[in-house]
Amino acid sequence: MVALEAMACGTPVVASGVGGLLYLVRDGKTGYHIPDSDPPALAEKLERLLSDERLRSELGRRAANVARSYSWERITDQMLTLYESVLAGCHAVDENLEHVH
Repeated sequence: MVALEAMACGTPVVASGVGGLLYLVRDGKTGYHIPDSDPPALAEKLERLLSDERLRSELGRRAANVARSYSWERITDQMLTLYESVLAGCHAVDENLEHVH
């Protein structure tokens, strides 16, 4: 959520290319992916953004556009769908166990 909040404020994000950040941060478009535990790569991307106002502004604009596609309504719908599928799977397992006994 922190990366998404930053993007909503028009801030390009520099993040390790792991988990949801791989999908949220679009490398070279809304920010940058860097290898995990690579301080020189982090420093290089931060220096690039800090020294190039035009680049920083463009990536920030794109980041804000991506963030707008995420709303609490959309996120809660996705979470509800996930929970419902998990519950349906648990219910199916319970029913299968009843047939075994």
